[in-house]
Amino acid sequence: MVDGALSGTVNERLSKRERWLALALFAIALLLRLWIVAVYEAHHPQASTPVIDEAAYDSWARRIAAGDWVGEGVFFQEPLYSYLLGVLYWITGPSLHAARLVQAAIGATTAIAVLFLARRLFGRAAGWIAGLGWAVYRPALWFPTLLLKENVFTLVLVLLAIAILRTRDSRRPWLEWSLVGILAGIGALLRGNLLVMIPILALWPLARAALQKQRMTSAISGALSVAVCAALVLLPVALRNQSVGRAFVLTTSGAGTNIYGGNNLDNPHGVATEFAWVRGVPEHEADDWRHEAERRSGRTLTPVEVSSFWMHASLDSMREHPLEHAKILGSKLILTLGAYEVPDNHFLEWDARYVAPLRWPWPGFGVIGPLALLGALLFLIARSKAAALGADIGAAREVLLLAALYLGTVVLTVTSDRIRLPLVPLLLPFAAFTVHGVWLWMRDRLRVRPWQHAGIVALAAILTCIVQLPLIDAAERANDLDERDFNLAAALLRNSGSKFEAEAIVGRLAALHPNSVRVDLLESQLDFDRGCELAAAGAEGLKAAEARFGIALERLKLARSHANPQELFRVHFLAGVIQQFMGQWAAAARHYAAALEFDSEDPDLLRRRGVCLANAAMKLPPGEERMQGLDQALAVLDALAAKAPDSEVIRLIAEIRAAR
Repeated sequence: MVDGALSGTVNERLSKRERWLALALFAIALLLRLWIVAVYEAHHPQASTPVIDEAAYDSWARRIAAGDWVGEGVFFQEPLYSYLLGVLYWITGPSLHAARLVQAAIGATTAIAVLFLARRLFGRAAGWIAGLGWAVYRPALWFPTLLLKENVFTLVLVLLAIAILRTRDSRRPWLEWSLVGILAGIGALLRGNLLVMIPILALWPLARAALQKQRMTSAISGALSVAVCAALVLLPVALRNQSVGRAFVLTTSGAGTNIYGGNNLDNPHGVATEFAWVRGVPEHEADDWRHEAERRSGRTLTPVEVSSFWMHASLDSMREHPLEHAKILGSKLILTLGAYEVPDNHFLEWDARYVAPLRWPWPGFGVIGPLALLGALLFLIARSKAAALGADIGAAREVLLLAALYLGTVVLTVTSDRIRLPLVPLLLPFAAFTVHGVWLWMRDRLRVRPWQHAGIVALAAILTCIVQLPLIDAAERANDLDERDFNLAAALLRNSGSKFEAEAIVGRLAALHPNSVRVDLLESQLDFDRGCELAAAGAEGLKAAEARFGIALERLKLARSHANPQELFRVHFLAGVIQQFMGQWAAAARHYAAALEFDSEDPDLLRRRGVCLANAAMKLPPGEERMQGLDQALAVLDALAAKAPDSEVIRLIAEIRAAR
């Protein structure tokens, strides 16, 4: 047996020396993250141009900082991160650098929170091991460079775990349970997973009292405190959604789409993916899900009805194909507890190409995962031995339950590296418990019988194999890397000074994916851009420019035969842009009309089509056909002006009316 004092008592306060050590841990964690941020900003091609979700949060925060605090429609994404970022932008100006510095500090603070959590569960030594583990955990070093809500949510989830544990010792537990409710509400406004957990958190004090055979009076007040405080945090958002979007939605209208995204037969691993009817851009995502739901249902839907539609589509599929969906859930569980950092928007291995320190052998989930799972199983199997090591059995059991609940919400929705990240601090105390136990055994201060030693080694080997299981094969991993190259090439093409770099990437992608519509789009965009440069050179370059335009249009024509709906939208849009530039107004208008079949509300498309219709009509001789063309252009632009008044559109309408 082992004297519990070896690891320090769980309720002991930090000594003066330990406070200095905690400050040193914070400094180490912060400096490592600031170092990664500095290298990222110096070398990463997307450091100054956020993409996908990052771009959406940045754009939303800029609008908030500029005074748009209410916004439009029911929230589709959880709002709190963008509002926090907006407040920061309001204070510092719209600075990506300032946001990354704050996130680095939040990451370092999380290391201290993990220290206290693990110390509370398994004693002093485990606390320092777990805190240091988060300080050097590879994904945790990377995430502060990205404008993503997980940077804040992870700390909130750890604080929630600590708050739950504080209720075990508090003289006024209703006050601590109120804090649990507040943190739960805040967490739900950052990530919807926690919204599902709030009812369970409200029942938590009742379940604890029943298991420990305590009086229910205090437990009932605790349950009410959780429910009321969580509701008070969520109520302003719900009232805002009701006022602006005419729907009483607690946080967002994206629950159904999230469930469908990770639970459909086209996504066997349940990972973040892009569907044929959804553009991978958050500003269009809600509308694209709505358009497809309306197309399938044959009627106009509210945001709540859209969410309900996709929820029912998921449930119907589960009833019809239970075995296939069981496999999907199993795949998500294995991936969530696996070594592979499943990408979503960003990919750690791809970013490490540009950020050299991320290529160092920092511990990842391949190291933390087996240690944590082994520690959790050993804790459950040998609680008496854990107690001898200084563990608080009840507290550790509750944190393990919280981790299991969060893991369950991930498995039921979509899994990825960013969604898995907040789970790691809840598992780190159990990894630290394993490491500390091994250390004591090596120093001959923990007695383990030979058969127990063999069993532990065998269990560790099995868990390591599970965590390292290559569920995502090499080809899929290569595609994950290529996906980021596609995104980079598209971003570079939007930057007129980066054409040569974009050409090199597109050339490599074309060799790897010869029949890809995305490659066709990138190559056509390159041809169009080069053609524009030639045309700007004067009459001598005009013929060469027209040849480039012709090549691009021919390639897009071929791509139309095997494009999915959202790719076909992009094909028609780019073809319309090229022909509009060439002055082929009628052809451009037809392409824009085809693109509008995918998104009939896109204001840029409507404006372009109206302009092309008007110019095509103006080329006709005076007569009825010309008048019909101008009337058609006016109908398009009038409808656009009614929905989104714009000075340019109003000017165009006036010019067309004058021409009539």
